[in-house]
Amino acid sequence: MILIKKTQRFLRFMSSMKIGLSLLAVIGLLAAIGSGISTDKYYQALPFKVILGLLLLNMALCTTNQVTKFFKHGLKAEKSSQILLRQIGMMTLHAGVVFILIGGSVYSFQGESTQIKIDQGQTVDMKTIFNQTKPFMIKLDDFNIDFNADGSPSQYFSHISLVENGAVTGEKDISVNNPFEYAGIKAYQSSFGYGVELQGESNTGWKEKKTLQESEFLQIPGTDKAIRIYKYIPNFDPEYGMQSKTLRPDNPRIVYSLYQKGSLLDVGAVSFGEKVEIQPGTTVQFNGVKPFSVLTVKRDPGLSLAMAGMLMLMAGTCLTLFLKQKKTGVVQ
Repeated sequence: MILIKKTQRFLRFMSSMKIGLSLLAVIGLLAAIGSGISTDKYYQALPFKVILGLLLLNMALCTTNQVTKFFKHGLKAEKSSQILLRQIGMMTLHAGVVFILIGGSVYSFQGESTQIKIDQGQTVDMKTIFNQTKPFMIKLDDFNIDFNADGSPSQYFSHISLVENGAVTGEKDISVNNPFEYAGIKAYQSSFGYGVELQGESNTGWKEKKTLQESEFLQIPGTDKAIRIYKYIPNFDPEYGMQSKTLRPDNPRIVYSLYQKGSLLDVGAVSFGEKVEIQPGTTVQFNGVKPFSVLTVKRDPGLSLAMAGMLMLMAGTCLTLFLKQKKTGVVQ
């Protein structure tokens, strides 16, 4: 009996509008703080989930109270159709907020988000990223940048293929604000980069082709030397130093550093195809670059609930405001 009374007092306390406004203010403050942090981990944190759950409980109780009062008193009282519709609009508005919060809670507890790096020509199996019921793979066919006349980038494109059961079943160009969506998973264009295609050979018979990322080393066999890819500069200009003049590859250079027994020996910048002598009879050359794309992939099982809530929120708001304005106009 005591437990029931305590539960009832707690529910009455949680159904207060002041509590709801306070929780909204706290979530708004936390969201503002989280905008400068790794948001995926931030919104998955337990304190944020608890506050979101309390706000959901508050809105659910408020909506339940409104619906109960409406069916208990609203239908019995003599009211105009405009007032009844306005009350329905208010209930729809509150119910929409509840659905949005449910969707957010589902994502907070079950949603997933991560970044994947895909080299051009590489295929990524999505079941290794997310535990999903419908497995599929994404292949990066190509990565392109559209440039403005001044050499600045206007758009980035990841040309991907959807692979299911070993066969290509679809194609898509992912760009900024144009994500790929399939089987409850969305992939957004996040970043990109380049691997440097390197070829080495020596008069001892050593031959090797390899793609290195920036900051990676290649130990030269039979020597105590290693070469490191420092940076790819698409448009080299001495006036800009180590920064590229533009991202458009008008004058590409590879900046490398040569090490001997871990100590820096030399630093240089060469064009594609230009040979770098490691030692007599041993050379390395850079033949080009191979782009890679970084995609942010998300799985949001609560998205449909949140979208339904958004539609209800818009409908309830429009209905409430329209009838309020109409009523005000009649009084005037």
